[in-house]
Amino acid sequence: MSKASIFGRHLLRRQRERRSRGGIALLVVVAAIMFLTVLVTDIDFGTRVRYVAAAHTRDGSQAYWIANSGMSLFRLVLMGNKQMGTYLTKNKDYCVMVSGYGISCSDPLLTFLPFINTGMLRSMLVGGGDVEDEDVDELLATGQASEKTTEESREGGSRFGKKNFLDFTGDFTTKASGEDCKVNVSALADHTDPISEDPTYKLLESLMSGEANEEWLRDRNLTKLELIGNLADWVDSDSTVASGNGGYEDNFYNGLISPYLAKNAPFDSTQEIRLVEGWQDSVYDRWGDKLTIYGSKKINITCADNEILKMMLRAYSGGSITTDAQADSAIAILSQWKLEGNVIGTCKDFKSALEEGGYTMSSDFDSACTNRNTVYTVTSTGVVSNVQVTIVAVIDQTNSDAGRVKYWHVE
Repeated sequence: MSKASIFGRHLLRRQRERRSRGGIALLVVVAAIMFLTVLVTDIDFGTRVRYVAAAHTRDGSQAYWIANSGMSLFRLVLMGNKQMGTYLTKNKDYCVMVSGYGISCSDPLLTFLPFINTGMLRSMLVGGGDVEDEDVDELLATGQASEKTTEESREGGSRFGKKNFLDFTGDFTTKASGEDCKVNVSALADHTDPISEDPTYKLLESLMSGEANEEWLRDRNLTKLELIGNLADWVDSDSTVASGNGGYEDNFYNGLISPYLAKNAPFDSTQEIRLVEGWQDSVYDRWGDKLTIYGSKKINITCADNEILKMMLRAYSGGSITTDAQADSAIAILSQWKLEGNVIGTCKDFKSALEEGGYTMSSDFDSACTNRNTVYTVTSTGVVSNVQVTIVAVIDQTNSDAGRVKYWHVE
């Protein structure tokens, strides 16, 4: 083989080796670019996640304190509400006067201000108490003040510093409701025997009475005695079934997939009622909003809704009101009595209105009726950007105007 031939073959082999190394280099470069792309993307994604999480935490903290501010503001309203209510109930003439405007003598401020939100405050403070029609429309439509009013409300200083009272980002809405307008199931802890003679049992039994309720219970094979007895078993201190059927009360719960025992202690929240046998689902959905675990164990007839009033009528009318039609008729009598300019500000007024309509309440009615609230549930929601925080507090004003916090929950 000639030298030229050998040289040509050697050159050809070197060219092939260079092409092979060039392919490997290309792969290394592509792999490096892919690795860097993934690394940069991961860093960018992680940074964005941390930024969003930090912003969410910041907004959540701001929303909580805005909600807390609404809570504190409404506690001032409740203080004024109690003081004014005490004054009005002692001065009948003034009570009659405010009642003519549809304001409750026992809860005058709460009737006038069932809720407070930043939109209302901004509109009122910017306008000096006078709210323009366009702001009213905006408030009714969205619950918030217009952008122009919001900006004006954030300008200027206050006696507490350079910042204005409403110079903050976000909004709150706070409302309150009286717990004495409902049935206090905690009273079953000291129930009498037999339980069917207990005053709270009679109220709950009357709440579940009427043709529609009786049919609803029959369709689900439920009895009022067992449902109410199970509530008593949850809060009383013994381990005996209160409904009169005998047996061990924890038998209801031992057979569950995740078993637990009857608490034999007071309820800690109204949602705990759902743990009681029979009250987990549809029963609680039907009557749960009529129940409370707080209050004076009496029913405030000045704020009770029609279902609670019908309950009182069935329980204390001496058997003269048993059907739905009779209960509706008695409610109509009460409504007509108020339309004629009369005031139902006390339990005596309630009885007088019914007596004029031909119904007489029993003597036990006086011990179960009140015209005052002692405990309120206040719900305050703060919103910043897309973050919402809700505080639910139960305020007991039994012993002081300022009240004592009995329950505090942040959602």
